[in-house]
Amino acid sequence: MNDLQTSKHQLGSLVGVNKKDNYFELHYATGEVARVYLISDGIFRYWLYPSQAFAETSDMLITPQPDPAYFQKAHAHATSDMFIITVGSYKLIFQQKTALFSIFDEAVHRTRVSQVAPLLISGKHTTEIIKQSPNEYYYGGGVQNGHFSHKGEKVLIKTDGITGQDGVLAAVPFFWTNSGFGEFRNTLAPGSYDFGSQNEQVAILKHRNPVFDNFYIIGSSPQEILQRYYSLTGPALMPPRFALSFGHLGNFLDPAWKKAKAKSHTAIRFEDNSYYSKEADGKHQASLNGEQDYQFSARAMLDRYKRFDFPLSWMIPNYESKKNTDPHAFASFAEYAKKLGIHPGFWSENGQDLPDHAELAAIDDPSSDLPAVNAALSKKNPKAKPISLVRDGLRPFQQSSALAFGDVGGDWSSIKTQIATFLGAGLSGIPFIGASSGGKLGQENAQVAVRDLEWKTFTPLFFVTDDQSPLSKTPFAFNNKISRVMKAYLQLRNEFLPYIYALSRQAQDGLPLVRPLMMEFPHEQIGYGRDFADEFMLGDQILVAPITNGKSDSQGNSVRDRIYLPDKQTVWIDLFTGDRFMGGRVYNRLKYPLWHLPVFVRGGSILDLGQRHFVLYPYGDSSYTSYDDNDQVDYEHNFAKTVIRSRVDDSRLRVIIEPTEGYYPNLTIKQETFLYIYCDQHPEDLVLRVGKDDVIQLEEYGSPETLDHAKEGFYYDPHFSWPKGFSDLNDQSRPALVIKLQERDIKQVKLELVVNNFRFAGEQLVHQITDAALKLPSKVEVDRSKISAHSLTVKWAQKTPKVQLELNGLLYTGISGNIFTFTDLAADQVYQLRLRYESGYKVSEWSDWIKVKTKKDPKDFIIQNLKVTSNVDSEPGHPAKYLLDQRLATSWQSAKTDEPIQLTFTFKEKTELNKVIYVPDALQAEGRPLKIKVEISTDGDSFVPYGEDFSFNSDAKNKVIGLRGVSAWAIRLTILDKTGDFAAASSIDFYRPLDK
Repeated sequence: MNDLQTSKHQLGSLVGVNKKDNYFELHYATGEVARVYLISDGIFRYWLYPSQAFAETSDMLITPQPDPAYFQKAHAHATSDMFIITVGSYKLIFQQKTALFSIFDEAVHRTRVSQVAPLLISGKHTTEIIKQSPNEYYYGGGVQNGHFSHKGEKVLIKTDGITGQDGVLAAVPFFWTNSGFGEFRNTLAPGSYDFGSQNEQVAILKHRNPVFDNFYIIGSSPQEILQRYYSLTGPALMPPRFALSFGHLGNFLDPAWKKAKAKSHTAIRFEDNSYYSKEADGKHQASLNGEQDYQFSARAMLDRYKRFDFPLSWMIPNYESKKNTDPHAFASFAEYAKKLGIHPGFWSENGQDLPDHAELAAIDDPSSDLPAVNAALSKKNPKAKPISLVRDGLRPFQQSSALAFGDVGGDWSSIKTQIATFLGAGLSGIPFIGASSGGKLGQENAQVAVRDLEWKTFTPLFFVTDDQSPLSKTPFAFNNKISRVMKAYLQLRNEFLPYIYALSRQAQDGLPLVRPLMMEFPHEQIGYGRDFADEFMLGDQILVAPITNGKSDSQGNSVRDRIYLPDKQTVWIDLFTGDRFMGGRVYNRLKYPLWHLPVFVRGGSILDLGQRHFVLYPYGDSSYTSYDDNDQVDYEHNFAKTVIRSRVDDSRLRVIIEPTEGYYPNLTIKQETFLYIYCDQHPEDLVLRVGKDDVIQLEEYGSPETLDHAKEGFYYDPHFSWPKGFSDLNDQSRPALVIKLQERDIKQVKLELVVNNFRFAGEQLVHQITDAALKLPSKVEVDRSKISAHSLTVKWAQKTPKVQLELNGLLYTGISGNIFTFTDLAADQVYQLRLRYESGYKVSEWSDWIKVKTKKDPKDFIIQNLKVTSNVDSEPGHPAKYLLDQRLATSWQSAKTDEPIQLTFTFKEKTELNKVIYVPDALQAEGRPLKIKVEISTDGDSFVPYGEDFSFNSDAKNKVIGLRGVSAWAIRLTILDKTGDFAAASSIDFYRPLDK
């Protein structure tokens, strides 16, 4: 390479093109050579190698082979100012003078992607800058904790293993946009993708690699883009069925137990009715099989699940243990687990061999251990689908493992963070992800523990991680009331298993299990951004809106605001109560007792309970494809699908069950069929057509017992109760038709059921009527004193019990009283709102529009590019630099010391200040400052005291020190007193004046 190529420069003009056997070779004025490969339909590789070696390296993630037939379909030509490769509907356009690249798609008559500046190249980095449109949204980048829609953000493509907000558990150099293109950078080198945080008109894509090896992926939908990404990196794995049920990660090798007082916060009562806690000097050693004391063994834990009747599907008993596991002891444990119907797994660290009898694995280092562990699983059981769990990853791993991690947990913020994390993982091609219910180390809070387990019932992987904390994380760790709720949700998970298993198969075709709203409702722009990042779709039929804070009423019910149910042409039905809601609205002040998670079934859904049992919510036209297979490694050749259709016309319901297609060993050919159809009234009659000619008038029975003994018929149940397991928590029964169809050949026979005089949920879409008798809204105003960056409060004169508010075109309903606060708004954005009174199905005219702007985000005023030093060492993994990274998941922690701890912050230049905020580490009571001395330096060398010492309470609230009017080169904070024998902080942020 010449000096120009190693120095920082822009790619020069395109000066020549050669067509080779399977690629085009491009030559540039600055000496670089690039290759363009046409991989397959919609996938194009641009490979610029400064040294022109074009060699495979350990840094590369994939080495794809282009399709020769696709290359032969291409033709190329040059004009006076560009070189164009045309293949199918795509035109790859290379500007000669500017060296800019773009892809035009004639199928949609627009440019999919275009560069706005030539590639920026140096001996260490390459940077691509592409155009960003106003309505273009960005997804991907891997497991970016707390984020899934990245417009206006900068994401780091570097795995850091941090599990909380803003950490990166698994960086993936792949992103895509709703405009129909994605990019996959073929490198392990770290990078950053800036999707408009500095300039909203461009996206800046940078990697620490002088080679620019990039795959451009074009697709007409998110699914198609992810499918094509999988064609490069491998499809998502198909997990064994057992791995989708509830699991337990435990460490029964390292902990030692010691008798404790019953009132101790960490004390746990065992079978001998004594209390114990984990202690380093404990005399009772945990074990796999009770070699020393049975009640502290992994076997005893299995016994507890069985004794308390809690479903458990799998267990890894040595998870994150630092000790080598005796293979004979593990074999004995595995044999015992299998007798109980529980699948044994094994934690492998530092290349430890996988013992016999392990049916799944968890590994410490996927980059080195994953291939060997999966090979061992396959060798020990060649027919079984292997699955390994990883905690993080450095490369795309969706083909060979699932991501299972344990956040600190135990607080409300982790729930909201993890929802967005799961969404982002699925959109990055990592559909199988799970986070420990209750976290690993979090504080004991029963309400948080229940709410966390509830929503994770509807996520791809569902498990607890025990023995990593002094506190028990098992679902029976709390009192009977809490345990009953948790047991009901574990049972519910098993009822949903056929649905989740079918979604797992869809995931291989580019449809994540957990989906953002925009994937199912692409016509609604509100779903593309972060407005409702605290709710998600499980497949296309279930919407989950987890409880994410402790807001409650006087009865202890959670109060949930801002639940958005999409599509004004859709009815949504509460899974547990049957309450119906119109789509296209934001619901507020909904109340949920502790057992009740906000879960909504989309009108028209057909839920598969397995073994040809289906629950129907008839509405309009809908269909569902039931899927099952042999649950073995050759499942792609041994599966069966059954299509079920439902259609409501006026007062007639028609349900069609097509003949089953496909086959696998042990598929029962002759089966009964059971339909549970929700309805609002007793029907007139039910007529069944079997095949083309056989028409049967179904007989009605007067009780479930008589129907059970009948060969075929139906029962109108005015008190049908489903899901099972919740009837003793709340009376949530409602009318349904219970239909039993006799045993028939499912591969040969088509069934068509007609229900006359059928009615369900039709009245929910009756439009509200504007009533002139309702007075116009009066005294509608925004409380200007309460406007913040992310909220605003509106008030009005109350004349009806409820009102509706419209904010930027979105209808908010369920609002009572005379005041309401909008939350989770975007900072520094103009909003328009108006109000109308509501009385039943009647509404008043709207008030006049009110325009208001939220304040700028306080984070925008945090001073950047400063440095920090300390007079004491930091604990490993908690360096002082974490004080300045503005990531909630990281924290600084000093070494233990009795001496004052000095932190010196140096600015890039003399800087005007407004305040400094010390943010304590909320997850630990120790390390919080009680007294701080502040010193100012105007030259960077000498310091003078700033006022008196500042004293603070020992709580987790932010510690604010005013610095208005201060200009400094450096600030020294000396922590004179603290809780505990070390100091800690999540961050220390310096703010410039708000008018600067």
